Amino acid sequence: MDSNMLNVSVSSGQLAVAFIFQMWLIIFPVILLIKVNRLTRLMEERFGHDEEET
Repeated sequence: MDSNMLNVSVSSGQLAVAFIFQMWLIIFPVILLIKVNRLTRLMEERFGHDEEET
């Protein structure tokens, strides 16, 4: 039964790279949403709202 066990050794550098990559997957979309939100706000201020208000 022990023949199915797989031992993988991971160095501290690999752990750091994996941690940074996982944080980037969380932080990058948040930064992207903030930038798009700012750009949208700037375009609305410059060109006005596309929606007609009744």
